[in-house]
Amino acid sequence: MTTRTGADFRFASPDVRHFCLVKVTRAVSDYNACIELAKRGYAQQVCVLIRTMVECLRHAEYVIEPFGSEEHRTEAIKLVKEFFADGERGTTADPRKYHVQQGRVHDALGEILDQLAVKLGDTEGRRPARLAYRHSYAVLSNYVHSRYPECMDLYGGRPGQFHCRGMKGTPKDLESFVILEQFGATLSQGLALVVQGLGLQKLVESDPIISAWYKTHVIAAS
Repeated sequence: MTTRTGADFRFASPDVRHFCLVKVTRAVSDYNACIELAKRGYAQQVCVLIRTMVECLRHAEYVIEPFGSEEHRTEAIKLVKEFFADGERGTTADPRKYHVQQGRVHDALGEILDQLAVKLGDTEGRRPARLAYRHSYAVLSNYVHSRYPECMDLYGGRPGQFHCRGMKGTPKDLESFVILEQFGATLSQGLALVVQGLGLQKLVESDPIISAWYKTHVIAAS
């Protein structure tokens, strides 16, 4: 159930399910926007939105079972509560009121994967999962913060120039395709994890198209 405040809608009694709903909705919207940007050659902006998409997925994964520790559980409950407490905005609103350190999210999710690896006996030569989470996020953050090498990616062609209207027709088109393919799988697997974590299998199975998608990506994530 939703209520309306001014021109905006709000959930009447939100919980973790609503949190995951809005986060994965934003993630899917970001991915669709990336496809449109890629068609026009805006490779840099694709990477910016991909980072936002990944952040939304990780937040959803962070607040559902399994939890790697009691601290993780407590922080997840707090995150959901603070997220929905940020429902009204005014001139005196504190923009820092709702904030979660992404590094802590990555560390907690990495701990879960590492614990699973121990149970499966797959630890030989294994790199801590939190480092993989942090690395991929940091690479994408370079585009968000407009670092030097990423800015210079806009330069090229004949004659040499900065591309301010996309880089369609350059090698960046292929790069964008590879990124979209890779993170499309990340998006699907993240959605499948949310379905599992919230016990939504019966809802998914009621739609043959969504059910077929779910079965494919649950197998891929297993």
